[in-house]
Amino acid sequence: MPDPTIAPLGTPIAPPGTPIEPPPIAPPPTPPLGTPEELHRMLVELVREFAPHRFAICEEHGDRVDGEVVAWGMAFAEGALLRCDDQSATGHFTSAESALRLFARTGRRLRLIWIDALPPATIP
Repeated sequence: MPDPTIAPLGTPIAPPGTPIEPPPIAPPPTPPLGTPEELHRMLVELVREFAPHRFAICEEHGDRVDGEVVAWGMAFAEGALLRCDDQSATGHFTSAESALRLFARTGRRLRLIWIDALPPATIP
């Protein structure tokens, strides 16, 4: 077993009298962000600001004879996630509106219904 007090071959040796640098000091721990209640309120505000907006794509049958939910989705600032109601497929789209346009290309009479207050409902 090698002697730990002897440097391996090729290791540069400091000239005599060179001060030895102490190991780096760890930064102090980050202090807590307020009381537990204050942190909870900050997290609630964060969630409210960045939460996705829920929506559904619905299909109209006949002349307002019936209708059904075709897919459920969540719209984020950077895109939308969609899951078909029959669980046959999921997808990622640039927006809820782009998902609606793609599904409507089949000739189906579809509507985009926003579940959450924002953005406003799209009426055909």
